[in-house]
Amino acid sequence: MKKLKIILIFLTFSCVSIGFGQTASGTIIYKIQLIGYGVDNKDPEFKELNEATVKIANQQTCTLNFNSTQSSSVLDKYLCSDAENNRLVRMATSMAFIVTNESDYFFDKLSNTAVKRDDNGNLIKKIHNKLDWEITTESKVIDGYLCYKAIYYDKFINRKGVNRSIPIVAWFAPSLPYGYGPKYFNGLPGLILELNDRETTFYATSIKILRGTEIKIDFPKGKTVSQEQHSKKVMSN
Repeated sequence: MKKLKIILIFLTFSCVSIGFGQTASGTIIYKIQLIGYGVDNKDPEFKELNEATVKIANQQTCTLNFNSTQSSSVLDKYLCSDAENNRLVRMATSMAFIVTNESDYFFDKLSNTAVKRDDNGNLIKKIHNKLDWEITTESKVIDGYLCYKAIYYDKFINRKGVNRSIPIVAWFAPSLPYGYGPKYFNGLPGLILELNDRETTFYATSIKILRGTEIKIDFPKGKTVSQEQHSKKVMSN
């Protein structure tokens, strides 16, 4: 039965891809929800900052623009009022960007390269890493679109030198056969409508597809450094 489901999914992907072969582009807006941030930090000194970070993060959105060859995933910055323009809010705004988004991501599929823009405006150029997604038969409907669950295991070595692996869960819609998603999470046979990345969840709240049209993706202009150069600079500080 499981094998049959996998075959049916594959056939669905194939049919959809053929049917949507024409030029298309789109804009997706994701609502952000940060849950559980700072719960393990019992230091009262950071309590107020953590609470402010969560509050600001949950008022942010992320905008994904894409065409047939490029995409941009940009966090829509939180705008503080004059009354709340203080050191705590500025720190929390910066933390909310880093925790939920890490960096804005501009992807070129043809060259398989990307430009990351961090919270300070630094531009880092890198090779785009192809993600090894595990597609499952688990499904649910999001905003009227049938979506399937995919898992990517983010493997890394922590500060103690221990190998770790954190599952990143994406829900993608085969009927929207555009292999993009928020941040750097690309490569699935369908648009990602929900993404669970550690403590942050991205929910698609606006889906605008323009078939037969190619919108322009504006890559940031300015001096770029390589990922290696940026990492050395961070380590030396």
